[in-house]
Amino acid sequence: MWIWIWLGVVVITMILEFISTDMIAIWFSVGGLVSLILAALSVPVWVQLVVFVVISAVLLLSFRKLALKFLLGKDKTKTNADALISQQIRLINEINEDKYGTVKINGVIWNATTENNTQVIPANTLVEIIKISGNKVIVKPIEEMKPEQEEIKTNKTKKSTNKEGK
Repeated sequence: MWIWIWLGVVVITMILEFISTDMIAIWFSVGGLVSLILAALSVPVWVQLVVFVVISAVLLLSFRKLALKFLLGKDKTKTNADALISQQIRLINEINEDKYGTVKINGVIWNATTENNTQVIPANTLVEIIKISGNKVIVKPIEEMKPEQEEIKTNKTKKSTNKEGK
């Protein structure tokens, strides 16, 4: 009688594994198969049960991660938002304490800020995306503004205020 029970355990766990593909039920199939062999050899039922539990648990705990890693593999291709991390882009609008800056990534405008929200990064600075938080990218400058660029910016500001004053 126990031969049929163990055969049922093996068949049912195999069907469950084919349905779920989570690499959980397969280990109980192996335990059931060993217990099926023990039942055919007329080993006492309590030994069959202990062997089933021990073999299934040891295989599950030992080989599940390895089997998943081998069967599924690790695809290193980044997709969607993960593909944006470490991209270098130009800042369109300045980032400061009061407002987000903006960047254009693949034709889409994103809000941009810094990690500590206190750093000021001028427009047109080359920045690197370090992470994504909600609907904004967190960036860090990788090209500091050169002193002569700062002078140009300051001169433009002075000229524009002179024009307004006239």
